[in-house]
Amino acid sequence: MSNSTFYDWRSLQEEWIHHYQALDPSAGTLIRNFFEPASFFAENTFTSSIPLCIGNTQTERTAIIISADVCERLRRLVGSTIQGWPAPSMPTFHDDYKDIQPSPVGDKNMYSRLLQKVKKRNKTAETLRKAVEEWQTAKNLVQAKQHVFISIDIEAYEIDHSILLEIGWSMYDSKNDKYLDQHYLNNAYRHLNNGKYVDDMKLRFMFGTSVWCNFKQALAELRKDLDWAVARDGGFVLVGHGLDSDLKYLRKQNFMWPGRPGQPDTMDVSQSAVVTILNTDTIFGATIRDMHNPPSLGRTLTLLNIDTWCLHNAGNDAHYTLVLLMALVGKA
Repeated sequence: MSNSTFYDWRSLQEEWIHHYQALDPSAGTLIRNFFEPASFFAENTFTSSIPLCIGNTQTERTAIIISADVCERLRRLVGSTIQGWPAPSMPTFHDDYKDIQPSPVGDKNMYSRLLQKVKKRNKTAETLRKAVEEWQTAKNLVQAKQHVFISIDIEAYEIDHSILLEIGWSMYDSKNDKYLDQHYLNNAYRHLNNGKYVDDMKLRFMFGTSVWCNFKQALAELRKDLDWAVARDGGFVLVGHGLDSDLKYLRKQNFMWPGRPGQPDTMDVSQSAVVTILNTDTIFGATIRDMHNPPSLGRTLTLLNIDTWCLHNAGNDAHYTLVLLMALVGKA
């Protein structure tokens, strides 16, 4: 076997355990005990300093791996340890690995840390994979020109987040390549303004005329626009940058999303007529292949050289979120 051949360490164990378990349960118990980290990596054993590595598959999965030469030596050692039964065969599987790094293990604690390292890398890779899929979904939906994309933003009072000062939403009608923007101010809190921690921009809506009303009336107008999109297209695409807080505010207001055709209204947006939810912070991470600490809406727009005016106004933020989405899918 060539030194360039490597086997997945965990899969190797599973194959050999299955091999002996099929021969005899007692042999299966012996091989399980043999691979127990506390004994396998115990000091002054033949396996205590086995030269393990980590490597990435072509699909970016990270694994603990073992070279063919080391595997052959281990196979013979297993044969002499599990006496009365033939040595296992070399593994029937192997993969093409890249970015191979030696990862020596001196004891069970080092092995545990290596497992956690691999788990963390795979979790990061899976997060990125899903983000890239979301990015591609966004491209496909924009190109299809079949739905309304709607971004919703709510601005709360900086001293008490249970007090909602504004709501704005922007709709991109992909069939007609047209933006429609709305901004509503909560007249119950005319006397309250941000400005200490968050810029006070509630009176500086840039894409239409702000409307003073109570919050219930504003939500009724939002629902009308959603109903229009569902009636025309069968559903809508929801877009956000850090959308979770806005969805939480809507749930606390008992906001009812339009249900799918033939289905009742629902407070759970995932069960509504939403086609999909697109997160511009996630998609931006996919474009730079880095999902760690996604930047704010304003910072992301700056990084893409998109001019903005009066962010932290709910209507403006909703509009610029859609502008950001279009830039990320290459339409801007």
